[in-house]
Amino acid sequence: MSLELDRRLAREGTRFRIFPQPRFLRKDDGSGPLFPEPEVVVVSVDPTAMRAGPGDDRMFVVDAVGKLPYKDFFRPPWRGSSRPPVQPGADGHFDQIDPASREFSAATMYATVRRVLDIWEDYFGRTIQWHFESDFERLELIPLIEWDNAQSGYGFLEFGFGRKPNGTIDHARPYCENFDVLAHELGHSVIFAEVGVPASPLDEAVDYGGMHESAGDLVAIVASLHFHSLVDYLLESTKGNLLTINGLDRVGELSDSSEIRIAFNNKRMSEVGDEPHRRSLPLTGAIFDTMVEVFQQDLVAKKLISEELRERSTNLPGSALDLAEIQAGFTAAYLGNEAAFKESLLLARDYLGRLLAVTWSNLSPDFLTYHAILRAMLRADRELSGGANAAIIRSCFAWREITPVPTSLLVRNHTVASCGLESADFVAAQPADQQIPVQRPERATFISPRMI
Repeated sequence: MSLELDRRLAREGTRFRIFPQPRFLRKDDGSGPLFPEPEVVVVSVDPTAMRAGPGDDRMFVVDAVGKLPYKDFFRPPWRGSSRPPVQPGADGHFDQIDPASREFSAATMYATVRRVLDIWEDYFGRTIQWHFESDFERLELIPLIEWDNAQSGYGFLEFGFGRKPNGTIDHARPYCENFDVLAHELGHSVIFAEVGVPASPLDEAVDYGGMHESAGDLVAIVASLHFHSLVDYLLESTKGNLLTINGLDRVGELSDSSEIRIAFNNKRMSEVGDEPHRRSLPLTGAIFDTMVEVFQQDLVAKKLISEELRERSTNLPGSALDLAEIQAGFTAAYLGNEAAFKESLLLARDYLGRLLAVTWSNLSPDFLTYHAILRAMLRADRELSGGANAAIIRSCFAWREITPVPTSLLVRNHTVASCGLESADFVAAQPADQQIPVQRPERATFISPRMI
């Protein structure tokens, strides 16, 4: 999201409060909550256009009573009992609500979804129309049902609670207050709206499924970087050495030691199967690495770190001594240049957001492959930067073994003979009295996947 848009929203939007990460997460030394207070955010809806719930013309909260999770034959809208809608303060804003109240859970669920949608519509440069628009005008948000799970579906998001170690519901950990989980689920809606779904029943959609899960994680990662408190914590704890285990790469943290997936990972395509969540890891890792390397490239351009330090930090793994020396180099460079490091990280964040928006806008869901995503990303980079980051993108994807499959027509060799040219050229070169008629082989008929 551009800084100009943030400034405009501060003047015109509606205020809420959101915890950047779940409030139960503790500092590394165990001294207290990682984020003890929610952060004020502003959504793009004017207070005069807000509806109680909260709600607006795109989405609304209904705090359902006695609701079971939606199933295939039990879908929106909810027609049962619900608690009274959350009301704004006298000034039309919702930032006065007590974080210990049930009303806060409803308000923060709306604010999270609305904020993430604002961020990504800014990157796309247009309204993201719901994929369920033929049936529903607005997205239904259900914050707190008695269920140890959460789900997104056709026209709705509904969230329950986390689990205790014994498997029972943990009411102290509502999913609707977990920014990353909500952002991830909204990411699926973005992909359904902007990429669509495969049309052919013959399409096994293996890479499409992995792309969907990866996109959800990336929507959450980029959106989380719009919390200044999280960005400041991230840089202060890493000193800009982002190719370490850090708060940014843990997506959807469910406890102090558990998260849904890790963006900073070493998984390659040869190490994952077809299960969508596992298959998403190399793609997410390649794109996460791209953002980090663009960030570090900007640091080098501004002479904040050396090219040698950048190369050492991006060519991991190394020995414990190597890692310590790399961290020491970043620490020395960061101290006294905190604002400049933050500016470079926000520039890399916005570059990645725009890069993904352009890439996703130009993908076909039919027989999608990771290699097609790579090519679309290179085209997006040419559109955005004139190809300035192409080498970074290629190297990050190559390390993850994201290449055309061996049987792809893209990598098939075409000789003169296979093109039916060698025999004709040979005949034409002979004296007329020595020419022998040559029977051309019949051309193979190529059947595209769409025709099968």
